[in-house]
Amino acid sequence: MIDLLNDTASCEDLLQATNITLQTCIREFAEYRETASDALLGACAPEEIGAYNQGLHIAAVFIILFASLLGAAIPIIVKYHPGWNIDPYFICLGKCMGIGVIIACALVHMLQPAAESLTAPCLPDEFTEGYGAYAYLYCMLAIFAMHLFDFVLESYLMRHVPHSHEGKDEEHAGHVHSVLLTEGLQKTVSAYLLEFGVTVHSIFIGLENGIVGENELRSLLVALVFHQMFEGIALGSRIADASIPSHWHEFILSLVFSIAAPIGIAIGIGITATLNPSGEKFLMIQGTFDAICAGILLYIGLNLLLKDFSEELKKYAKDDSYRRFGMFFALYIGGGLMAFIGKYL
Repeated sequence: MIDLLNDTASCEDLLQATNITLQTCIREFAEYRETASDALLGACAPEEIGAYNQGLHIAAVFIILFASLLGAAIPIIVKYHPGWNIDPYFICLGKCMGIGVIIACALVHMLQPAAESLTAPCLPDEFTEGYGAYAYLYCMLAIFAMHLFDFVLESYLMRHVPHSHEGKDEEHAGHVHSVLLTEGLQKTVSAYLLEFGVTVHSIFIGLENGIVGENELRSLLVALVFHQMFEGIALGSRIADASIPSHWHEFILSLVFSIAAPIGIAIGIGITATLNPSGEKFLMIQGTFDAICAGILLYIGLNLLLKDFSEELKKYAKDDSYRRFGMFFALYIGGGLMAFIGKYL
């Protein structure tokens, strides 16, 4: 009887100890879930802006507008003022610098932020755990789409551009005309696509700068000025090189790019209290558009590097090693400066 009572007491002690251990585990698990939830909410919660100087933000709208318009206008103005007697080689250097800017902008200013946005902790598990390469996937699809578009456009032109068959000379002339028309149209299409990519990117850049505090804006403003100016030079050189129908058309294209970042800043000023750049919707939209635009710019930039750069190298620096060095140096400077600015934007 005594042994039975002892066994019963031992069982009660064991159950009590087990119950205490189970309660401890449940409590610790609940605390862990609460901590993880708070951490996730903290990552997705709006950041504290700090001191906000609306006057400085309004001034930034006009500063960025001027810098963007200046960069985009310089190559076009030079094109229509041959009386300035500017050596075409220097215009070529500007184009080389623009190629470096386009490639660096695609990789540093678009693709890398897109990857960060589309792997943020507040996005669905499919983006953070299931598959973490959506930014690169969207970029790759944009490149393939651009390649297919180029192929279809060239095939269409080669079929529908009239060829002369009355004689060898006329046939050769017709072939040359069709090739020049194809190249001219390709440059025009590339200019429009480049316009789309840098304009969409500039809107998001402006939007993010429109909601930052005064101290952060002061440090970002200089980088943003150079960012927009270099992008403007790259875009302006491609617009000047394309077969755009009229002067006004070129001006409108330059103006659309120039007002993109200021519009983004203005929108940011108006919705500072409600916009959450760390929220799921904003990150999804920004990341997707940045990745697609990165693919477009990367395809254009590499095409320019492999085709236009090589052609202009033969045209302007065929037998001059110093000029060849200058063209390569301009290319690397454009890419290097844009990559350096990416540290601050």
